[in-house]
Amino acid sequence: MGILEALKEQACSLSLSAKSKGECLKELGGLIASAAPGLEAGDAFRLLDQRESEGSTALTDGVAIPHARIEGLGDFVLGIAISKKGVRFESPDNKKTHIFFVLIGPEEKPQDYLELLALISRVAKSVRARRDLRNARTVNALKEAFLQNSGLAPVKERKGKLKLFTIVLFEKQHMDDISQLFLERGIRGASVTDSSGVQDVLSRVPLFANFLDFLGERRATSKTISTIVEESEIPALVEGIEEIIGDLDTHTGAYLYAVDVDFLKGSLEPM
Repeated sequence: MGILEALKEQACSLSLSAKSKGECLKELGGLIASAAPGLEAGDAFRLLDQRESEGSTALTDGVAIPHARIEGLGDFVLGIAISKKGVRFESPDNKKTHIFFVLIGPEEKPQDYLELLALISRVAKSVRARRDLRNARTVNALKEAFLQNSGLAPVKERKGKLKLFTIVLFEKQHMDDISQLFLERGIRGASVTDSSGVQDVLSRVPLFANFLDFLGERRATSKTISTIVEESEIPALVEGIEEIIGDLDTHTGAYLYAVDVDFLKGSLEPM
């Protein structure tokens, strides 16, 4: 079994509440047991705690990989959990741990076990991966962030016409939520540029400046976000953006458009 099959959403959490290492292991044991048929939460905790007694699984940079080998377990199960406040987990740099990768697997498959631990460790060392994981707003986004940064995310075949999808956003406080929406929809690359509306130009013309001040116009600058998507993705993107901003037919804080892409070479996905 590989990472794609082992990573279970029910074993993931964005809101670990534990304040101590012991509480954290109990909480992680409950999460991992929920995705492992026949495994009791108490047993999962005991095995994770036993492994920790041999040496802390905490790494530097706020990451830990608690894990345990279980005799007779059917398959590997991987969970990812985020602690917003962090937990003292005996890390080498003595800092709090915020990201927990918890893995259990059959004792009879040591080679597979080591390979999975190595892959998790590689992702954990990535600054971008840690940032994406901590910024995830949903469990699905957490899972997608891990898979994308592991390089194992399924490659989507192009099924339809490509579109240049552009959002001009005056209410810049929505940028984080829109970026998160892109991540959840599997969009890894986008271009973001500073832009300005006609108000910014007119504000520098004395004839109009006082009039604009009188109207209280404050949205002179904006962000323009552009990406390439399949035409079939547009309805879901529009729906998601309207959930963040409001009905675009009545709201004046943003507009979007899509145009055909006749030729594409290269990628906006960050290295």
